[in-house]
Amino acid sequence: MEILVRHPRVADEEACAALLATAWKPAEARALVASHFREHRIVVAEAGGAVVGLLAWRTDWFGCTFVVAVLVKEGFRRRGVAREMFRAVEHLSPGPRMFSSSEEGNAAAIRMHAALGFQPSGWVDNLPRGGRELIHYRRIPPRAGPPPAEGAAN
Repeated sequence: MEILVRHPRVADEEACAALLATAWKPAEARALVASHFREHRIVVAEAGGAVVGLLAWRTDWFGCTFVVAVLVKEGFRRRGVAREMFRAVEHLSPGPRMFSSSEEGNAAAIRMHAALGFQPSGWVDNLPRGGRELIHYRRIPPRAGPPPAEGAAN
């Protein structure tokens, strides 16, 4: 099945909130998705007409791109979906640095960041959810030409 990474449509907002609510509290998921839809700082992965992944980011974090949420639906993981969503955001990033984070105990997220070329950059303690949040860093390669057209993930 082909997976398309694209900008979301208005009709995708509820599906994005429902997908994010599988990992976050539903009210927090709805609020994050709504704010990122308004700011046009979200991309989605679609398969068979359904949203199967999302990546939301901000650009006001020390002038850098910071990924605040990335999630791929179970059954679509380890197929390059997250890689293609990160690649799409690289082309939209205003600067040469991208940061992301993961909970210290989330081994799959830590492995994913390493596979995508992220390096450890530090951590944050004392967050409301508890536990330590690991910060990952990656330089964005220089851009040569316009961003790629919306395309398929492998």
